[in-house]
Amino acid sequence: MNNPIHTARSEPHPEASSQPATCSIHICTSCRARGTPREPKENRPGFQLYHQVREAILEGPLRERVDVQPATCLSICPRPCGIALSSPGRWTYLFGDQQPETTVDDILACISLYIKNIDGFMPRRDRPESLRKGILGRVPPRKGDHKCT
Repeated sequence: MNNPIHTARSEPHPEASSQPATCSIHICTSCRARGTPREPKENRPGFQLYHQVREAILEGPLRERVDVQPATCLSICPRPCGIALSSPGRWTYLFGDQQPETTVDDILACISLYIKNIDGFMPRRDRPESLRKGILGRVPPRKGDHKCT
């Protein structure tokens, strides 16, 4: 069924716990604060965030449900560190202002919320604080690519 109008609140899919949803998280590995050195790349906050999120996902309950991908650049340089959440038939989200030292747990909580909702829609009030403030944009699912039935 094609749902042309999105309601204000998306409900978790009734079979969410028995039907594993998957998503991808892309993390900008080149993100760094303005004026900080480009090299070595291992010192860039984006590079560190990628490795910390990847490790946390691989060691936790999301490991079978989340594909963690490095992104060379998400083109949000004024708002480092950047992440993007996406999945076919779901909303896509772009966030900035994430920090390897403080927001990894918030990112994991946000991914869990994203997976629980059949269309990936995450109302602002339901997202962890750092991902409320760090939102840069969201894109609706492509027409005809919607999973709602």
